[in-house]
Formats: sequence, structure tokens, C-alpha cells
Amino acid sequence: MSNSGPHFHDMEVLLERIVHASREIVFFFGSALSFPEAPDAPGVPSVSGVLDLVEKALRDSPQAFTPVHQAQEPSDAYQIAFAQLQAFRGQDAANDVIRQAVIRARKPPASHSTKVEAPNWKDPELGKALDADLAGWYLRPSLKALGQLLANHPGRLGRTVLTTNFDPLIQVAVQTAGGGYSRTMLHADGTLGQTEGSGVQIVHLHGFWHGTDTLHVPAQIAQPRPNLKRSLERLLQNRTLVIMGSGGWDDIFMSSLSDLITDNELNPDILWAFHESGELEISHKYSRVLAKLGPAVARARAQFFAGIDLHEFFPHLLDRLKTSSDTDAQRHINELLEKFQELAPDLRHKIVAQIDPSLVERVETLQAKHDLLERELHDSRHGSRDRVSNLETQTERLAADLKQAQSALTSTRLALTSAAVKDLSWLTMIRTRLMPQQPGRVPFHNSKEVALRGYHAAAGAQRTVPILREVTWSLVSYVENGLHRGYKAAIIFKGDNFVPGVVVTHRRRGESGPPTANGDYFWHLPNIYFGDYLEVSAGDNEPEAPLSWRDYEFQVKNPEGHMSEWILFTYPFDDVFLENVRLDSFQAGADLLEAGKPGEAVEPLRKAYVFSDRMFGIAAPETLDKKAMWERALDEAALAKLRFRVGDRLKVVSGPNEGLSGAVERLLLRHVHAYLIKPIDDGDAFQASDEQVERDAAVISGLSA
Repeated sequence: MSNSGPHFHDMEVLLERIVHASREIVFFFGSALSFPEAPDAPGVPSVSGVLDLVEKALRDSPQAFTPVHQAQEPSDAYQIAFAQLQAFRGQDAANDVIRQAVIRARKPPASHSTKVEAPNWKDPELGKALDADLAGWYLRPSLKALGQLLANHPGRLGRTVLTTNFDPLIQVAVQTAGGGYSRTMLHADGTLGQTEGSGVQIVHLHGFWHGTDTLHVPAQIAQPRPNLKRSLERLLQNRTLVIMGSGGWDDIFMSSLSDLITDNELNPDILWAFHESGELEISHKYSRVLAKLGPAVARARAQFFAGIDLHEFFPHLLDRLKTSSDTDAQRHINELLEKFQELAPDLRHKIVAQIDPSLVERVETLQAKHDLLERELHDSRHGSRDRVSNLETQTERLAADLKQAQSALTSTRLALTSAAVKDLSWLTMIRTRLMPQQPGRVPFHNSKEVALRGYHAAAGAQRTVPILREVTWSLVSYVENGLHRGYKAAIIFKGDNFVPGVVVTHRRRGESGPPTANGDYFWHLPNIYFGDYLEVSAGDNEPEAPLSWRDYEFQVKNPEGHMSEWILFTYPFDDVFLENVRLDSFQAGADLLEAGKPGEAVEPLRKAYVFSDRMFGIAAPETLDKKAMWERALDEAALAKLRFRVGDRLKVVSGPNEGLSGAVERLLLRHVHAYLIKPIDDGDAFQASDEQVERDAAVISGLSA
């Protein structure tokens, strides 16, 4: 392998990275996740299978499919096929092909009671009914393992999943494992806050198999979606992104990823797993992906993995995390007991004295027998096959008994430790003197307090109702007791019964439900967790940072779904001071605007608007007046950056519409592609940015003549 090329790691390294990740994991899945185990098994077909469906849909127009046969790469064939299908049959036909493909992931009617014959897709409830029929979907072992991972590790793995797949198999896997999910379906611009439900957020970037259009061709998947792009960039900051089963198409996801890694002030962490094992094959097939991630590789912010079969990977990861969780629990208990011996020897003696001696004796006896059998097995490795087989069976059986006894001893020690330190003073000691050293940046959970309280960090393990008493804003130490927070201010939540995986949300006071078209509020993890204290990082610019949360109320939710009451944000505001700042900001902005400096006027007018909104209310006349002035400044500032006006004849010199000419029909201020241009040939109007156009030279030469 050339030293100048990228380095590829194996599955063991990828397992270690995820098991020991200090950041929250965000998975991105391509189509390989939903492939069938065997040619005749249930599953969403691969590219060749989908192409068969497209060809069948075009059977009455055989010439339409001819360009597909000429494609060299499967990905090119796929996009050409759908472009032809859309041209000859329309988008509805493309959606129907996807439904046919997804239906193939259902169990055969003979093995399940639900039979779907000639589905009527005009019925909007049919897709929802099939989604809800969990038993009717076939989940291969890898999907079952993924569902358990997402459901049982809500704060570590199961917060957000991104996918370009159209099928519901991820949500079915999560629900089958006892978890909840929220679904975000995006076939146009939008944000990750557009959800239906609660739990693991599954984001379908190219649409869903029912209820939305499905995106396939470059004009669709690469369309400008600025809100989604910003939302993705915010999501991927300071998280570990694991990409599996993806071909790296030029779509909104790759565009967001490319922008993220070229910003040297951001610190992404990208793990890209390729199914192919040959490094030369990967370098050739995914040359565009490797080139785009080059800046991140140079900063060690991207790692590549070869020979990763995700269908083998997830069962291994599930086993590894189960073992890791048991080991971590014991390690945390031992650390606590060692610290308590230093800080309070009497407590250690009290705990040890209450442990049943027979339980300790049983563990020691089983351990001794197990060690003896291991030695005997080693000495007999050249003996008879029957003898070796018998010893292996005894060793396995004894290992299972030993593990069960050790688990019982661990549970006993944990329960006694927890009972001994329920006093508030001990919990205070945990926070002030036993705060764990955390690598990297937040978010994290305080694993020592988790062990101390005896919680299992899994959805449904603690069916308690969280109690929220107070929400406020406060400056915090950037580094505290050696712990690196990474922010200087936070929203503080105080209450009780917060369990690992707890999430928070907010709304404006007076709102009766989630935002329009959303099935639920947008929930997110805190940066710092304790059983009765949470932190969410916030801006530190006083007085606007705390003021921005005035008139908002908050709610917390434990992983199994129990929620607190809504609690109003409180803070000791100085309204006289705030009013002076508001008036001064407005006057400064108004003066700049009248002086012909709209760009400089935007910020003070924005500040005056925000202060008015929080002090008087969103619909107050004073607020609406300040908002109108701020929007005027935005429009004038945007207009000042544009070289051309309505009626000007322009020619596009770069971008997807390069070479076209036309007249500016309308200015779309505050939009990157601000010119709406009507072509001279009376075709459809299109948009272009200021950098993509110049004045039409033909018009200029005509005027000169």
C-alpha cells in the first residue's frame, strides 16, 4: 500500500472506536442495510432488483430503458433509470416503484396473518397501517441487533439516525426492541425538527416510502436545501458520524459533510465503513468520497474501514457493548468503593460487612474450579477428542455459573453502596470530588453517579416520573475540577428522578402543542447529567443570552416516556436596564439605516426586535414594529449586495444553468440564488446567484451598435 494513500482499518478497530467513543454516535445508513439475506429472502432489493421494477414499469416503452443498459456503473444505471421513468411516466410512477420494492421486505403471506393484495395506494392510511404491523416485516439478525442497540443505548447510540433509505425497517427494529422513534421525512427543504413521534430520531433524507415523494436523480438529491444543510451541520458538530452501506452520492448529506470538514474551527469525527475489502478497488470506486474527505483526513478527523459487512458488524457490536456494560458497572463500583475507603473508611466497612459471605465464597469457589478446568483443558489439548470435548463442555457450563454468581455479587454490592449513600451530602461529594475525567468534549453522562444510583442506562429500565422544579440560566466554569465543559454558560435544570437518557424540550408559553405539522416536540440530550441536575450549553453574551429564554417553558422526559410538568424559565431580569438597551439598540440601528448603511443596521435592529419580543410578547405592536424595521434592513442589505435589478438581461456563466440567458423577473432577497430569471426562449424560470451571472454581452453589443 502506498504511504501517500488513505489508510484502511478493519472491523475490530471500528468496534473499538464505537465502544470507547467519547462522543455521541450518529449513524448514517445507505441501501445495503435493507438488502435481503439471500436472493429469495424478504428484503428491499438491491440496485439490480430495483432496475427490474423500473424496466417492468416501462415495458410499454422499451426504448425508454435502452440508455440504462449502456451505463457502466450500477449507480449511474439507477439514476438514468429513474430519470427515464420520471420522463416517460412521471414522479408518481417512481414513488410506486419504491413502494413495490419496500413491500418485498414484508414476510410472505403464508408466514403471517396480514395479507396485502393489490394495495390501494390512494388510501393514505395504508402505509401507516403496514408500518404499524411490526410482525409483518422481516428483520434479518443485523437489523434486530441494530434495533436493540438504538433502543437500549438512547444517550450513546440511539438519538439520531440518518438514512437515504425509503423503507421503515429501522423504526420497526427499534420498536421490536421495545424502543420509541420519531420520524423525519424530507423530500424538500426542511429541518431535523420536523418529526412524528418521540424516541430515536430517524431522518429519511431522500423521502419515505409513503406520504412523500422519493428522490433519485441528481436534480432532486442535489437540489439546494439550505435549512436542511444548516440543520445537518449543527447535528454533526462534535459528534462521531459512522457511515455504512453508502455509495457517497453527491447529495445534500455529502454537501453538508464537505462544508463541515473544510471549516477548521469545527471538529467533526467521521468513520466511513466500506463493504469492499480491496484498497485499490475502494480508491477507484469511491475516489470522489476520498477526495472530499481529504481535508478531514489531514486533520485526523476522518478514518476509513475496509471489509465491513454491516450485517456481521451489528451483532458483534451488540455483544461487545453487553460485555462492556457489565465490565463498566463493576469498574465504577470498585472505583467508588476505593474512593469511599479514602474519604470515609467506615462506609466501606459497613458495606463489606453486609455482603452475604456465602455469596463471596461461591464466587471464589467457582473461580477456582474454572481456573483448574482451564489448566486441565490446556494440558489435554493433545489427548483424545472425547476428553477434550468433555472438558470444553464443563468449562463452558462453569463459566456460565461463574458469570451468574459474579453478577449477583455485583448487584448486591451496588445495592448496598447505593443505600449507604442516599443522603444528599454523599451525592454532593460525588459531584465535587469524584467527577470523572472525560476525554474530549461533552455531551456525557456521569457514569459514576449512574452506577451509584443503580440505574441501567436503557430505555424502560427506570419507569419513574421525572420532577422538574426550576429552569434558569447561569454562567459556568469552562473547566471545573479538571472537567472540560467546552462552554461558559448553560441552562440549568433542577429537579429529581432524572435517569440516564433523559431528554429536554421547550416551547413558548401559551403554545398548546408541537409546531404545526410536527407530531412531537424536538427533544435533545443535556450536556451534563446528574440524577437531579442537568445542563444544556447556552450562549454567554449577557444580557441577551438569558433574555432569549424569557417566556419559554421547559419539560424533561425519561427514556421510557414519562414526562415532567412544564416549568417556566426564571431569571432575575433587570427590566429597566433591558429597556435602555432595547431603545439604544433601536436608535442606533435606525440611524444607520437612514444613513444608507443597512448592513451595519441589521445587528442593532435585530437586538431591538429580540428584546421587544421577549419583554412584550411576540404579537405586541411594539414587537411587530421592531420586526418590520429589522426585516427592512435585511432586505436593503441583501439588495445592496446584488449588481442587477428587475428587467436586466443576464447570462449564466456557471452553475447548472450555465449558458442560458434571460431577464430578471423577480429578486428573491435573502436567498443565495437571488435572481429569478425568465429565459429568452420562454422556458421555465430558474434561479441563479450573483456569482453565477453577468450582464448579457449580446445585449450590450446591440446597444453599442
